[in-house]
Amino acid sequence: MILKTLVENTSVSSDFKNKHGLCFYIETNNHKILFDLGKNGLFLENAKKMGIDISDIDTVIISHGHIDHGGPLKLFLENNHSAKVYIRDNAFDKHYTKLLGLKIDVGIDSSLKNHPQVVLTKKRMVIDDELILFSDVDTRECISTSNNTLFAKTGKSISIDDFSHEQSLIILENEKLILIAGCSHAGIINIKNKAEHIVNNKITCVVGGFHLYNPISKRTESNALIQEIAERLNDNSTCYYTCHCTGEKAFYKMKQVLSERLIYLSTGSKIEV
Repeated sequence: MILKTLVENTSVSSDFKNKHGLCFYIETNNHKILFDLGKNGLFLENAKKMGIDISDIDTVIISHGHIDHGGPLKLFLENNHSAKVYIRDNAFDKHYTKLLGLKIDVGIDSSLKNHPQVVLTKKRMVIDDELILFSDVDTRECISTSNNTLFAKTGKSISIDDFSHEQSLIILENEKLILIAGCSHAGIINIKNKAEHIVNNKITCVVGGFHLYNPISKRTESNALIQEIAERLNDNSTCYYTCHCTGEKAFYKMKQVLSERLIYLSTGSKIEV
């Protein structure tokens, strides 16, 4: 599997612009995938620089209904007329964050919900022998406290987001099991445990943000929480690639525990798993 980072908060060099958000290009034996799209059209610019033809993409996964992951969905659909876009049915609900009492819209364009290329997913979806989507994470251990500043509107009521609109991807390829997450709002410990339950095996590699940094308040989670997560991920078999909402401070704290098995992905990076 080849993974290229098209959008992330940082860059490997000045050749690539960066933006708060996330977009991975993933090439498997059978698919060319975009996992998330970032916040704006930067994914198109960086895809071109990295030799990726957006019209060749056959699968898009939107991890959850926040603008920094699915903001340019309309732009993607204007540039690709064949790919299926898999997104939770409730990801198009209104989503907000709050800062100093102010409500800030962080949702995605709900007018695209009925677009013919959009496939609305439920709690579990097997796309084919290679790809599994899931959102039925039923434990809530080691959760980021910044989730408490994020809200969703269902019907006429606004309440703290339960992140039932968040989904993760399992890729089964060449006897490897790879977990791709967006922001891990449900907690990376819980998501990884659920993925291993689904496939009844150990995950080979985890890629994604761990949501240990709040971009609105600029606050990193407590050292105690970061330490606990790192120690619980330290199973001596799984490798980890993280980025985006993990935050650099939390990354370096976790690396003290996970050492060379934890690597940071910046815009412009390329890995083979």
